[in-house]
Amino acid sequence: MHLVDSAYENIKLNIDSLSSSEKKVATFLLENLEKIQSLNVVGIAKESHTSEATVVRMSKKLGYKGFYQLKVMLIHSLEKEQQYPSTAPLSNLNDFFQATAQNMLHIGSVVDEKVFWKCINLIASANTVHVIASGNTIPSVLEFCFRLGRIGVATTTSISDELELANIDLARYGDIVMGVSHSGGSKNVVRAFELARKKGVSTLAVTDIITSPLKKHADYALASTIESSPTSVFGAESHIYTSIILDALVFFVATKKRTPKGVKMFLAETQVP
Repeated sequence: MHLVDSAYENIKLNIDSLSSSEKKVATFLLENLEKIQSLNVVGIAKESHTSEATVVRMSKKLGYKGFYQLKVMLIHSLEKEQQYPSTAPLSNLNDFFQATAQNMLHIGSVVDEKVFWKCINLIASANTVHVIASGNTIPSVLEFCFRLGRIGVATTTSISDELELANIDLARYGDIVMGVSHSGGSKNVVRAFELARKKGVSTLAVTDIITSPLKKHADYALASTIESSPTSVFGAESHIYTSIILDALVFFVATKKRTPKGVKMFLAETQVP
């Protein structure tokens, strides 16, 4: 089975690998996207003439934790398609910035704040933050490490996978390993997390894909959930959404290190432990 970012495309691409009853569910979803928001597992099972177990099983087979997660991703895909149809690409500068701004606001509404603040504490108190990425994400990570260094956080990173894996192999108690990947499927990042686990070092993943394979290997994960956008260009995927999460991490780590009492007050006000 080959999994892709878009929930809608994921179903279309993998429908032939499903069982006959699972195909009924998949077909119903593809043909009735407008009904999904008002239906739960029971409703989907009834409408597709299958069982609740079949709906859940199909969702998990497609790489989701359950039907609720698949439903959220399908609704998100549908909303983006309605706002920015693929047949009508962005045609002016204002539309470009509007699309990007809307996605950033979406990130702010979906990032788990409790996990975010745990990540802030981890980074701020770490002896060394080892950061690994691959491909187009490397420039974002190089800037992230440079900025952490400017606020007094020791980091390691490298454009060489083997060199950064060697750095992680030398990690000691109190260090953390961060992996940054748009899809979360980068093999070198997964290898780094497996190595970190053997070393007993905490891991933090930053990704765009909510079903990212990397999240399975991470102690903590932050996902923008922006799998694709109308501002993306084939072969040159924008990393602005992972970058904005990295930017938020730098900002609040700097704030914590500069005014720790102020951050504690802020955490108390937002009721985040």
